[in-house]
Amino acid sequence: MNKTKTETRRHSSLSAARRALAPSRRLALMLLSACGAAVAQDAANPLTLPAVTVTDGATETATGPVQGYVARRSATATKTDTPLAETPQSISVITADRMRDQGVQTVQDALRYTAGVRGETYGLDSRGDWSTIRGTDPVIYLDGMQQTFGYYASSRPDPFALERIEVLKGPSSVLYGQGTVGGIVNLVSKRPLDTQQGEVQLQYGSFDRKQLAVDVTGPLDEDKTLLYRVVAIGRDSDTQVDKVGDDRYVLMPSLTWRPDSRVEWTVLANFQKDETGSTTQFLPHAGTVLPAPGGLSKIPIDVFMSEPGFDEYDTEQKSLTSLFSYKPDDTWTLRQNLRYSESEVSYQTIYPAFPPALQTNGDIDRVYWVAKPELKYWTVDHQAQADIASGRLRQTVLAGLDYQYAVTKRRWAYGAAGTLNLYNPVYGNFTPPGADDFYDDPDNTVRQTGIYVQDQLTWDERWIAVIGLRQDRAVNDTEGGETQKDTAVTKRLALMYKAANGVSPYLSYAESFQPEIGLDGYGKAFKPLRGKQYEVGVKYEPAGGRGQLSAAVYDLREKNRKSPDPTNPLNQLQTGEARVRGLELEAQLRLTPDWDLIGTYSYTDTEVLEGTNEGKRLPSVPEQMASLWTQHRFSVAGINGFRGGFGIRYIGDSWDGTDSLTTPGYTLFDAMLGYDVGRWSFALNMNNIGDKTYYTTCLARGDCFVGTRRTVVGTASYRF
Repeated sequence: MNKTKTETRRHSSLSAARRALAPSRRLALMLLSACGAAVAQDAANPLTLPAVTVTDGATETATGPVQGYVARRSATATKTDTPLAETPQSISVITADRMRDQGVQTVQDALRYTAGVRGETYGLDSRGDWSTIRGTDPVIYLDGMQQTFGYYASSRPDPFALERIEVLKGPSSVLYGQGTVGGIVNLVSKRPLDTQQGEVQLQYGSFDRKQLAVDVTGPLDEDKTLLYRVVAIGRDSDTQVDKVGDDRYVLMPSLTWRPDSRVEWTVLANFQKDETGSTTQFLPHAGTVLPAPGGLSKIPIDVFMSEPGFDEYDTEQKSLTSLFSYKPDDTWTLRQNLRYSESEVSYQTIYPAFPPALQTNGDIDRVYWVAKPELKYWTVDHQAQADIASGRLRQTVLAGLDYQYAVTKRRWAYGAAGTLNLYNPVYGNFTPPGADDFYDDPDNTVRQTGIYVQDQLTWDERWIAVIGLRQDRAVNDTEGGETQKDTAVTKRLALMYKAANGVSPYLSYAESFQPEIGLDGYGKAFKPLRGKQYEVGVKYEPAGGRGQLSAAVYDLREKNRKSPDPTNPLNQLQTGEARVRGLELEAQLRLTPDWDLIGTYSYTDTEVLEGTNEGKRLPSVPEQMASLWTQHRFSVAGINGFRGGFGIRYIGDSWDGTDSLTTPGYTLFDAMLGYDVGRWSFALNMNNIGDKTYYTTCLARGDCFVGTRRTVVGTASYRF
């Protein structure tokens, strides 16, 4: 019987995939036709180079500020300053202007309007930024170096401190070593500028959110050889969950030394302290997506499952980053990027005993979890780049050596915490764990060394090829326990044709390798994730730099994936192999100087090929997603400076990992109204305008995750 169900699911999945991916065959034919037409057009028309993009009076760089929504260059996909139109891989760039207009409060908020990406996978979560790219959990990078190691061990970055967010889709291990097969998210910090400017921002909004942020930058001398920037954030806020706050303090000073055009050295420090709790309450299926027992109503989504005075998720993080670049001549560029960071977390919470069982009187059994993790890591990336031109051939050759060293330790406690009535909670009948209830995990150390080489070849300014190879050696060492050593070779091959009409079809193959830091809940070291992907796509850049359109179809596989532990919501188990196939469409357009538009569509088909739940879909991955955001600047009664934005987000049905329970899809609406006058800027952002109650996903282990309620935030900014 089970075999029949599995085969039925597999045949159904394959049929659905064939129907959804049928456009890929037509797309492939279109790509070949476009190549043929472009080649024919080349014979009749001479090459016309695109105009240089200017931003704030300077040529746009891969890490600098961008006016508007459309970035044209990125360093994430190649580690070189490369136009997006010449990058044979899917990549999306979210600019600071876009984050401002959409009123994002977290990194996962900023990912909501990106093709192939699901932000807010586990609902409103004060502990971290969770998302999926092509059905997999991405690794978060900051300025090209890994930012997150393990789970619940570091602070979450603040969007106000970022210049942009870049989402690289597909494997990236040739350059980064650390990355799942679905992609990575690279956050780009604000860096010193050579013009004096500043901003003071004041916010007030839903759940008594009060935030003050300051950003000041400029030169320290007349020759502009020494530049500075200071970003500071202070926040005092509640959340949609009773008795859970969301307070933050950030100080991020940075200096850039630029004695001449050959040398640039930027040093960034970051001091961050967050004081919050757990907004994730792990509510049971019954009373959320399923009827509650005994005729009870739906569980209030603001219910607090833990205990006042006990619940907390407090983090302290300090880091120092150095970004050095030296160009001795017109051919060579040498770079060294490094970071040292240390963080401490105090995580105390109470949640339902698993599997969660709501009783007919509204009571639910609870357990407590206390974790005190500490993380210290050091990461460094050395690069040598050579730009070579010989006749009709241009090459950008990149060779690198990177190393990272991360140590984690943790004290923890776990036990029963009594019952709580979810409809009439009464607190105070809980005794916190004592010193004898705690356990100490052995220190876990991960060391990884990678050597990589990449060649970007351009022939006749039309044909672009990217070839990459990497050798990794990773050691996962548990104090007093097992030592796991892994080596891997990963490859990357891609080919693109850049036609004169702006159409650029491409093909690519890439592999991923990701050592997993830490231990599972049973003291066993995680195995590395291994993956590979085939992708075919096309990019189109309209004349005049008015935007970018892209389409891609892909087929990826990954081994040793993690899945939620059915008996412990804070643990992950590794299973077998999974496959993800999909189609992505994305448009970022400046229709007029006053009108911006973003549109996306994603189809994602997933299946577990080996291991637990073979033949089933991956949990929490919707098959269908779509979004549309538009922003327009206009005048009222002859008064200029008004701007308005409106967005629609659709997230389709998702499954629990066993195909037994479906989490219904939902559609949400967002809006923005702003007014700029002189140095002042005012904005009112509204997300989830209808205050829709929705659940982002429900898992087979028995819990559901609540989505973000309506938030209204007013922002006043003064620029000087």
